[in-house]
Amino acid sequence: MSNREEPKKLLYIAYGSNINLWQMALRCPHSKPLDPAMLNGWELEFRGVANIVPNKDAEVPILLWELDPRDIPRLDHYEGFPNSYYKENVEFDLNGEKCVGMAYLMTKDTRQINPPSSYYMQTIWEGYLENGMDTSYLLEAQSRALDVSSQRELESHLELNEMEDQFESEDEDPDMEDDIQMSFGI
Repeated sequence: MSNREEPKKLLYIAYGSNINLWQMALRCPHSKPLDPAMLNGWELEFRGVANIVPNKDAEVPILLWELDPRDIPRLDHYEGFPNSYYKENVEFDLNGEKCVGMAYLMTKDTRQINPPSSYYMQTIWEGYLENGMDTSYLLEAQSRALDVSSQRELESHLELNEMEDQFESEDEDPDMEDDIQMSFGI
């Protein structure tokens, strides 16, 4: 028998595409899913990809993983750690017991709120279904991202219209047509 200690496993909080069991089996073959749970005081949002943000009035479904240290480098790479996401130890209640798990949180100002691609949304959707999670949270986050994105697009369109109106009013010179005709000898 060896005296070698087995590496300590890490409790990992997944809330986006990493709740998809098939995807995680490929990415983290030595890790195992535990149970779905609810993370109180956090809200799911989309910035093209999933993120969670503190919100005392919200909760988000999560899937807990027992993350094997051998899988961490690959998962870090997938998450874009440390540029796109950083690691945060998050405290939560599980069956009345205080627990701490690691979650990847998006770095500040990395991306603005935007809806996810249909492929990315489908990957998360399948994970929710596989794990018996309430998909209403996922749909609400997608809807909020669509609303923000649409509002931003509308504001941008209105700004462009204002600029066009400004240029048109500056170009309205009644003598301009005569000037053009004279310069070409028409």
